[in-house]
Amino acid sequence: MAIFGKLFTLIALLALVALINPTGLSYFHYAINYPWAIDTQSGIMALVGCILVCIVLFFFWSAWRSTEFMGKLIFILLAGFGTFLAFTMGAFLNEYTTSWYIIGVLYAFFFWGMFYPRLKYAMFKTRSVDDVESE
Repeated sequence: MAIFGKLFTLIALLALVALINPTGLSYFHYAINYPWAIDTQSGIMALVGCILVCIVLFFFWSAWRSTEFMGKLIFILLAGFGTFLAFTMGAFLNEYTTSWYIIGVLYAFFFWGMFYPRLKYAMFKTRSVDDVESE
């Protein structure tokens, strides 16, 4: 079962980076410069974009749902502290590093959403309502 968790984290990272990144080698940059027309190739291009967006939204929704209020609060506090540190180190001086920082925060939220319920159970031995209903 642990292999699926590693596979899902890899899929989340690849989909997020493939959808948009500041290097110019992303779906977003390719779609902006693409000669859109009504043909099969444009349909496939649009389908690929929809699939990437759906994967990213699925992982965001899954992380949002699995972290309760306290998990979201902890993440926001940690992200705020990390943003403050990044700002004081000069990470936001150009668009390139700012974009990678935002991608990193989104990926950290995906990762936090996957492991917060396990961490909560390990620390407090409590389960959420969804875990109890499935047993």
